[in-house]
Amino acid sequence: MPSTTAVATVKEFPMNPVVRRAPSLFAAGALAIAIAGFAIGPIDTTLTRLILAVVGVAACLIGYRINRMPLMFVSVIGIGGLTVTALTAERLSAGSDLRLSTIIGMPVIGITMVVATAFAIHRRRGNLDQRDAIDLATVTIGASLSTWILLTSHLMNAVDMAPALAILCAVQVPISIVLSTFVVDLLFTGLLRNRAMQLIVVSALVNAVGAVTMCLSLLGAIDVPRGVAVLPFVVAFLLIAASISHPHAPATMQRIDSSEHSIAYTPFRLVVTAACLIVPGVLVGAISPSGSVDTFIRVIAVIVLVATVVARLHIAVEQHEHARLALVRRLDRDELTGLPTRARFVDLVGEVLDTTWRSEFRPTIIQLNLDRFKNINDSLGHYEANRVLVAVSERLTEAAAAFDGEVARSGGDDFVIIDSTTRSSAEAMTRVESIRAALATAITVDDEHVFVTASFGVAVAPRNRTLTSEEFMRRADIATHRAKAGGRNGLAFFDDSMQAHLAHRMDVEHALHGAIGRKEMRLYHQPIVDVNTGALCGFEALIRWQRDGTIMSPLDFIPIAEDTGIINELGAWALNDALRELRGWIADGVVGPDTTVSVNVSPRQIADPGFAEIVRDALVSNQMSPDLLWLEMTESMMLEEPELAQSTLRAIREMGVRLALDDFGTGYSSLSLLQQFPIQRIKIDRAFVQGIAELGNDRSLVRTIIAMARSMGLDLVAEGVETVQQLQTLADLKCGKAQGFLISHPVPADAMRSTMVALDALSSLSMFTPAPPSLASERPPKMPSVDRRHESSNSFPTGHSRPIRQPAI
Repeated sequence: MPSTTAVATVKEFPMNPVVRRAPSLFAAGALAIAIAGFAIGPIDTTLTRLILAVVGVAACLIGYRINRMPLMFVSVIGIGGLTVTALTAERLSAGSDLRLSTIIGMPVIGITMVVATAFAIHRRRGNLDQRDAIDLATVTIGASLSTWILLTSHLMNAVDMAPALAILCAVQVPISIVLSTFVVDLLFTGLLRNRAMQLIVVSALVNAVGAVTMCLSLLGAIDVPRGVAVLPFVVAFLLIAASISHPHAPATMQRIDSSEHSIAYTPFRLVVTAACLIVPGVLVGAISPSGSVDTFIRVIAVIVLVATVVARLHIAVEQHEHARLALVRRLDRDELTGLPTRARFVDLVGEVLDTTWRSEFRPTIIQLNLDRFKNINDSLGHYEANRVLVAVSERLTEAAAAFDGEVARSGGDDFVIIDSTTRSSAEAMTRVESIRAALATAITVDDEHVFVTASFGVAVAPRNRTLTSEEFMRRADIATHRAKAGGRNGLAFFDDSMQAHLAHRMDVEHALHGAIGRKEMRLYHQPIVDVNTGALCGFEALIRWQRDGTIMSPLDFIPIAEDTGIINELGAWALNDALRELRGWIADGVVGPDTTVSVNVSPRQIADPGFAEIVRDALVSNQMSPDLLWLEMTESMMLEEPELAQSTLRAIREMGVRLALDDFGTGYSSLSLLQQFPIQRIKIDRAFVQGIAELGNDRSLVRTIIAMARSMGLDLVAEGVETVQQLQTLADLKCGKAQGFLISHPVPADAMRSTMVALDALSSLSMFTPAPPSLASERPPKMPSVDRRHESSNSFPTGHSRPIRQPAI
């Protein structure tokens, strides 16, 4: 069924209450006149004429001047209104007898409404097509034949009037049926909730009731009270007046996309069209003709009906064939470039594999994906970007023709080439270079020079040809993804390790779903201590995955969690769990009340508009002070969406949560980030700490970072401390805090009590100054999230998993 979208936005009535309520007044007047006509009989003719004239003029003025309805539409309605006014005056003054002008006037009203409806359909969806014309003819002929058999022939024989007048009177019934059909049909083209359209539908149905009532009254089948026969037409006119003066009226003529709101196949039209075929057929067979004229009219009408059915079937078959051929063309050829589609390319690959499997040739698929094509689309626009795609397809076709390759477009900016003449990977590499050369020169689009590069994935068929065309293409696709991962304008040849890597990735991705519910995720905590006293300041919470009894390295699952979006769920869990565990340690006296916890934040979490609320909920649910939480983030996440990051981080900072910039010094804009974002701590990357004791350059760089942080009032933490010499050098440089394997490996929550014992032993070493009894650890603020960094970031020294050891000095 067509869409039932609400009406389009249209100009509302002015604030004048009379004008604003005009539709309701007109509709109420129609109801009042109808009730009065049935209840008290004839109404004063002068008053009726005056009311109808005023209503008609007011409605036309409101529709034309305020609702901006087309003048032609308003004029047609005005003609119908004048006819209704004249007929009402005549009918009410003439008693119960119908005069000639009345009988002629009734079809005039119906015809004006049909014309108005056709005009509305034309404005809303364009010209009627062949299907519409045939459906109109079918409904008209079928309704006319049914009316002839049931009414008109009896009027000619039973009523004392000329046959021409009887026919003219009966014509009103099929006109009303046609009108009702297409008015209701128009209602389904996105106007179901349009009040003006609803009034038009009711008006058409009331008009049809009036036409049938009039004919039955003439036949003597019903006894219509004086003045009632013309009342339906008066009510119909008043409802039309209410419709064109309603604020929704302009939407009935707004052009729509016919592909979304097809008027040709609404259920109502199909039902009425079928009825106009079935009912006449039943009547022709059930009621014998009354004479030669009756027989002749029936034969002609049946012939015309059969012709309309045949024509409609012919159009349907023709359109079906056109649709089938168009579908075949779309399956075989890309509409934009004219290249074969992916479905057709699969067949081509199969043919090449079949014809070369016993030869020395090793067919090669070269797949390329245009680098950053979205930037071209966004900057030039969709039309110009399509021209770039066409130019690329032409260059690829020309380059592939040199080695008899077939080019296809497999996706938006993806192209594939099958080469059946290669004998080795080296020869395939030569083909790729020729294609790269074809794309090297600029593409000119409207005086703009556009340069494109592509990431290439190459798959060479094995000599035994044991793979299908789909598997062959999948290999090229895997290689393309590997090339894209290495940066733009990359190249990768498929090998079995790629497929193994992809299988492992899919396995991890599937297992990640529900890992929290299965209680497989763990938090490990690495202590952060004061460099001068050795006293505990806080912990960094690092996420671990205990899968099948083995602790998995974050390198094995965090990147996949970020790509799939699961990182948001993991991050929220890590935040809550870290705060919960810290609250328990403080309550049990394991750590001091000022001990903080740091949680890593993923860029996907920062991009979530609701992340600040997640942080707030975690703090509230765990009843933790905001200044005990640090959120650690890398500068990359702030550079990707700086405005969103600023807004989110400021909201978090306003709660009292503190923010730390992780891996400081490894990027290109760390200094500017300290100015743009509300950072309270910087963490010196382990890459600088590793050589601080032996290398003068590293020591000088760390000294500069420490001096800058002290001048800006920032807290400092050095990461990756593994030797006593490194720790002593940091103390000499007056770095505030440190963490690393020298102090402790990351430990699970249940080992925290023994870890604190080991830390107490550490702080008693002679290199540390004893902390005063009242010394409270500083509290660094931090954000909840998951550890999305390498294992080397203060966890394990290598990427492979290894048992977690007790804290070691």
